[in-house]
Amino acid sequence: MALIPVVGRTSGKIRLLYAALYLGLTLGAVTMVYPLLIMLGASVTSQYDNQAYQILPAYLSSDNALLGKYVEDKFSANIALINTTYGLNIAKLQDVEPPKAVDARAASDWNAFFAGVPDQYKLAGFAAATASYSPSPLLDRYRAFLSRKFHGDITTLDNAYTQEDDTFLAIFPPFEQPGKHAWLPDNSAKSRDWREFEKTLPSNYFIGIGGDALYHQWLKEEEYPGKIDDLNKAWGTSYKGFGEIALAALPEGNAARRADWEKFVRTKLPIRFLIVDQTLALPAYRQFLQTRYKGDLSDYNKQHASALASFDQIVLPNPSELPPQGAPLLDWTDFLKQAAPLASLRADTLETRYQAYLAAHGAPGASANIGAAMFASDWRYAQTHGSALRWDYLTRNYKLVIDYIVLHGNAVWNTILFCALSVVTALIVNPLCAYALSRFNLSYGNGILLFLLTTMAFPAEVTLIPNFLLLKDLNLLNTFWALVLPAAASGYAIFLMKGFFDSLPKELYEAGTLDGASEMRMFGSITLPLSRPIFAVIALDAFRAAYSAFMFALLVCQSPKMWTMMVWIYELGSSGAPQFVTMAALTLAAIPTLLIFVFAQNTIMKGIIVPSYK
Repeated sequence: MALIPVVGRTSGKIRLLYAALYLGLTLGAVTMVYPLLIMLGASVTSQYDNQAYQILPAYLSSDNALLGKYVEDKFSANIALINTTYGLNIAKLQDVEPPKAVDARAASDWNAFFAGVPDQYKLAGFAAATASYSPSPLLDRYRAFLSRKFHGDITTLDNAYTQEDDTFLAIFPPFEQPGKHAWLPDNSAKSRDWREFEKTLPSNYFIGIGGDALYHQWLKEEEYPGKIDDLNKAWGTSYKGFGEIALAALPEGNAARRADWEKFVRTKLPIRFLIVDQTLALPAYRQFLQTRYKGDLSDYNKQHASALASFDQIVLPNPSELPPQGAPLLDWTDFLKQAAPLASLRADTLETRYQAYLAAHGAPGASANIGAAMFASDWRYAQTHGSALRWDYLTRNYKLVIDYIVLHGNAVWNTILFCALSVVTALIVNPLCAYALSRFNLSYGNGILLFLLTTMAFPAEVTLIPNFLLLKDLNLLNTFWALVLPAAASGYAIFLMKGFFDSLPKELYEAGTLDGASEMRMFGSITLPLSRPIFAVIALDAFRAAYSAFMFALLVCQSPKMWTMMVWIYELGSSGAPQFVTMAALTLAAIPTLLIFVFAQNTIMKGIIVPSYK
């Protein structure tokens, strides 16, 4: 019978009641759907916007937000590097704004120039940000490159690189410090392959390493700590900020300015950014080494792994050919610091090269501000590749999670098999027990049922340790038996199914008995066809419990080869994955249960009213 009779439904009170009911249902739906939409929105964010908690991230509609994400991605969320490269002064990633005046010619000139500069002025961008398991276009390309090079054999790579990695996902590029004074790339197999890989990258993947930013930092932090007025007084200049100062190729200005230039070039400027005149420096270099080694040529040969007959055979080293450590590098840096003639030193920075490029290509008066040029170039790239960038940002977190789960152990296969075994076991053990309690008038039947109901009074956590100890004694740990057997019988399922079986017509069983049918025949021909809704409810509950199992699955199957998807997602989060990657993992994990609810909701609704269903 309807709760609200047909008569009177048109009255104002009844309509008001209807409106209140629909409003309550709508609010309830919103409170359920809104958190899901927030989780979906957070799953396609990054460090730039993961705290916004928006259903639709701003970068989908705003070019300004898209630029912020692109800059964050390229510089790995390194605000200090963003400021020094672009010449900005931002405090957080959200402060990134498009350049106010964009010169299309400047961006075009920079792109043409930067495509041809030597590798020593470039730093590969788009590396992982914030954590090991953060999306990284650079790492994706690098790992794919190595996988092709070593034909997917991680053991061959480990032998070549003298390292121990289980998968290509654990490989990271060699550590680089191109802004350090004495840093030089080594000649190991990994570094050689890295330089080979860098040649395959498009130009927009690189960040320009200039000398001006290093000069600004040194002046601001060491020589004139935050005091531009002191610098202006010493140099006789009127700069408003350290960012206006350019590192000239040769010393200029008054004595104080020339002294600062010399000190920086000798001790701070990367030696790869320095040109040393052969004619002026070679005699001084030979004399320096002869004094350093006290005229002992054999000692020099031993330290430099050479076989010279005289100190007069010494030549100036090529910095790119020096070893990254040892006596040759130390001798060269000490010579530059202590004995190299000032007239032989010339700063060969990215800025000086860009200025020469502009002069040679018909723009001698153009600004050589590489920070502004790089910023304009990146802004132009974000605008012209907006669709591709947005699609990448929408899918990258999910791609990372899928790669992690699929390539780590057997998570997907273990989860499928575990869920299948749990459902099959639940549909065999529980119905048989419930059928026996329902069909046979056992004197101890109520006691068994009471015992089964008692198990529902204890939380699952109470039985974790006893179950673990029992499975350990049976040598079943790290097997599917350990996952399936403890949940094979469910007191709740047996109680529910017994109640349903009790509601089935007794006349059908009496007829079956008169026809000579066995109990198993009546179970298969009468009980099962009439009990499909309750079987569906039990199957769904068994699937849900198995699919969402985490603590018990981790406790009894501690071997990574037996971990299920939920355990791997936990491992992903505990390995340092940021919040937005975890959100993507949880969203993917929710898809199977969501699909089952959508396609099996009629069965679920029948299960809710199962006692009255015939």
